[in-house]
Amino acid sequence: MANRFDVAVLHDFFVDRLVYVQSVKGLAKDLRSKSAEGGGGIHGMSQSEVSGGNAVNLARGLGRLGRKVLLITHSDSQHMPILEKAMDGLDVELRVKPLRPGLTVAIEGEVNVMLGDCGGAATFGPGELSDDDWGSLARADLVCSVNWAANERGTELLKALRRRLGRKRIFLDPADFRDRPSEFASLLREISKRHLVDWVSVNEEEAKAAAMLLGVRATDLGEACRRLASNLGVTLDLHGVSRSWTSDGGALASRPCLETRPRRLTGAGDAWDAGSICGWLEGMGDEARVAFANAAASVFLGREENLQATHEEVERRLSESLLL
Repeated sequence: MANRFDVAVLHDFFVDRLVYVQSVKGLAKDLRSKSAEGGGGIHGMSQSEVSGGNAVNLARGLGRLGRKVLLITHSDSQHMPILEKAMDGLDVELRVKPLRPGLTVAIEGEVNVMLGDCGGAATFGPGELSDDDWGSLARADLVCSVNWAANERGTELLKALRRRLGRKRIFLDPADFRDRPSEFASLLREISKRHLVDWVSVNEEEAKAAAMLLGVRATDLGEACRRLASNLGVTLDLHGVSRSWTSDGGALASRPCLETRPRRLTGAGDAWDAGSICGWLEGMGDEARVAFANAAASVFLGREENLQATHEEVERRLSESLLL
């Protein structure tokens, strides 16, 4: 019998070099100073190298929450061990296309700034998917297409998913699209007109940018969430710094984020998405789902290591928050 999956995720795999700094602005000042000196080294920079990419992070997060996942991604042979290690021990089926992974240098300070070489993530279109892949996508309860921002063929991929999968529920986290505003505005029109996706997840800055592109005016982020959802005809999740929201264009649900001393930022949005999707799969109501997602992100943010939350850790974090 062919495998069924809770979630199918595609497409991007990045190898992330994380550089930890006290201040991104301070690093920029140091770089200018060193450049003025004719170049040279800036020493004492704490760093680590981890698996990354929105799809890999999301699949791993869902796997750690106990879900059965299909991850369709890309890599070369040199970086396959990093990808395989990330999914070790999880119920995640890997299908890897022979395109080189992306490479990112992520500066982690008071904000995170990512310098990316997209590799094969930039050209991952529907032609990369085999007949077996399409059959497996059809057997998943939810199909997630993430990091549209890195993929020049991202809209083409979404159109193919809708055409081939019919009414299958499709989730989109576009990632930071702000350097492709006109193309993203076209995608938003396609979503509204052709219902390319059912569910969209964005962060605060992405929500503000999307509202501006659509001419949506709102007094606050909650109202922006509701109006964007209504305009696009989707469920829209908006995960923020201090609060998160979800809306279908009518009802609006919201929960405060849990107070956390962040030790990392890169990947937090993917951890939030994993919690939100897990909550939906478990039939949670919107407020409970958003609270669960906030807790999943909180566990991830507070860790020293690059590791998403387990279901038990999320439940414990929620219980702790109720005692405060």
